[in-house]
Amino acid sequence: MTNDAARILVVDDELGMREGCSKVLSMEGFEVETASDGLAGLKLFRDRGDFAVALVDLKMPGMGGLELIEHLRSHDEDVAIFVITAYAAIDTAVEATRRGAYGYIPKPFTPDELLIPVRNGLERRALNIEAKRLRAERERRLLELARERSKSSTIINCMADGVIVVNRDRQIVLRNAAATRILPGFEQVPLSSPLDQLDCEELQALIADALKEPAGPVIASKELHIDKSVYMANVSPVLEPNGEAAGAVAVLRDISALKKLETAKSMFISMVAHEVKSPLAAIEGQLMTVLSGAAKADHDHEAALLERALLRAKNLRSMVNDLLNLTAMETGNFTIKRLPINALEVVQAAVDANREKAKDLSIELKLQAPPTPSQSHVLADRDSIFLILMNLIDNAIKYTRPNGHVLVSVCDSAGFVKIAVKDDGIGMTQEQMESAFDEFYRAKNEYTVHIPGTGLGLTLVKRLTELHQGSIKIQTQIQKGATFTLTLPTIN
Repeated sequence: MTNDAARILVVDDELGMREGCSKVLSMEGFEVETASDGLAGLKLFRDRGDFAVALVDLKMPGMGGLELIEHLRSHDEDVAIFVITAYAAIDTAVEATRRGAYGYIPKPFTPDELLIPVRNGLERRALNIEAKRLRAERERRLLELARERSKSSTIINCMADGVIVVNRDRQIVLRNAAATRILPGFEQVPLSSPLDQLDCEELQALIADALKEPAGPVIASKELHIDKSVYMANVSPVLEPNGEAAGAVAVLRDISALKKLETAKSMFISMVAHEVKSPLAAIEGQLMTVLSGAAKADHDHEAALLERALLRAKNLRSMVNDLLNLTAMETGNFTIKRLPINALEVVQAAVDANREKAKDLSIELKLQAPPTPSQSHVLADRDSIFLILMNLIDNAIKYTRPNGHVLVSVCDSAGFVKIAVKDDGIGMTQEQMESAFDEFYRAKNEYTVHIPGTGLGLTLVKRLTELHQGSIKIQTQIQKGATFTLTLPTIN
């Protein structure tokens, strides 16, 4: 309520005083109510309420001014109460103030002598109300902060992953119970100790790199061998609004069981690598046929043999590349560096790289993007995202018949970027879809027998997507095409 709209109650048994006060105050824009005695004034105050100022006479029949002041103050502790009386005495002024009056106006008084105290009282009342609001807000925020700290502390300490936070001065300011279990002797290191107290030089180096002036949010990931276990360390700077590093946070996840499983898979990959022998033997036989002159008389037959040899050689090279990438990921020698990138730009590059192949096979390849270029960025390794898209688009082209269509679309959806690759090709059965991401899996039927492939492309897609905290889903129906949807979280 502004001062100009304030409501004022005048309680006095003299009609002239009531009317005089009402006239002066009303001319100043205040809304004025009057009462002829204390009881009537108290009833009006309770019934009408929301009075900012009360002018109370001391000597009144029924209920006197001092008693009325106590009742008004108990009903609204912020109301500014002024005593008006012709019996001015220091004792009565002190008693009125003790009971809650803000000021004392002796009769008779001029309009200015009335208005000045009233305006001062309104300012005092506004300040009191604002102070109470600020105190309440402060208490609420402190309570929320305490709850959030308690909640965060509970969550962090209950995490199975180790968490370490370092400030810009390279001092360890937070750790959880899991971190003390993971790092030898870490439980003996007090908080606010220097970073070099960590008994792991590789982790120290990762955190130190994160504390350097970053160009933006970066997550560095590296496998660490601590005692007999293997941990994936993810380290990221904590940035101030101005972009400066306020500190860094490191998360350590135990991947020992996964590494054992990956080692077993690597052995499996080594065993099945003998499949390379089959295409090599076929290439060798076809080339020897051409070189021996057996097909010299038939140039078309000779050309067909060479084309088949070239196709098998390309398939073999693709298999070797996929095997190398997959083995690198499973043995921990595959490194990604995630930086903010524009997803649409990478999609455009992958589509452009496949246009000539699609044209040669009489397949229409189109990119569908929002009318306004997307400004959404993802925290990702650009080469890895490009490899994912190349595999998805290449698969869509390979499994689509001539004169078919492949549509690549990009859209933003509630904190995520969704990239869909849709074709109207041969599609998959439910059983084939469930095994699509398995190593070396290839659906074998009359539609795929002449389509080259290693069975590793989608496996790589799945692994790389998971490294980026994303997801890949398939929607398909036999003979009606398939849609692969890649979903990646965006950054602000």
